[in-house]
Amino acid sequence: MKATLIVFFLAAFAATASAVRAEPGYEACVDLAATDPEAALNMAQTLKLMHGEEEAGGMHCEALALMALDRPADAAPVFYRLAERMLGASDDLRAPVYAQAGDAFALAGNPAQARRSYEQAIARVPGDPQYRVGRARMRALEENWEGVREDAAEALALDPHLIEAMLLRAAANRVLGYPQAALVDANHAVDLRPHDLEALVERGRVHLALGDRKSAWADWERALDYAEATGRGDDPAAAAARHYLSR
Repeated sequence: MKATLIVFFLAAFAATASAVRAEPGYEACVDLAATDPEAALNMAQTLKLMHGEEEAGGMHCEALALMALDRPADAAPVFYRLAERMLGASDDLRAPVYAQAGDAFALAGNPAQARRSYEQAIARVPGDPQYRVGRARMRALEENWEGVREDAAEALALDPHLIEAMLLRAAANRVLGYPQAALVDANHAVDLRPHDLEALVERGRVHLALGDRKSAWADWERALDYAEATGRGDDPAAAAARHYLSR
């Protein structure tokens, strides 16, 4: 599990601590999850033994520790169960927990349950575009490209500069047979972030769909050159660029 992922989870859940009324020891457990997740998992079990199996602090820490241990399939239902039991919390605090469950289910390879988790988040805070992006990613895995396009468009209506939504809509339009519309989003994404590997790779795909092999190869070469120059040769987008260039 990448270090940045656990940092993301820790930051996201710090905002929900007051809502779940965690018992003493919770904050220490969360701090431990970032440095020694095995010890944090043991501490979480102790918190649950002391305060009850469904004690929010123990559940929080357990899920975080499981994520840090690269066990999203185990963490995901804990996050979801926690979100379900936060009945006294505001929608603004429950929605991120559902979204974190969605992220964990996604990492566990369960796009259907991830999508349902993001839908719970959207239902509670419909104005957050990231929740729609999350559902769009899962719809893409389910090959529901009309749904991807719909979610991406709604996310962009909320935040016109959201590059991931642009790329999702570009991919949807490309697959659905609208490459010119896809190129508009892909160009916009590259204009906003010229060295974004995913943007360059997706624009290359769109160029190829338009029959412009030269431009496609130029985008993939640019992505690969930048990835290697910045020590990101193992990035999935770089691997995709390398694959396309080898064909």
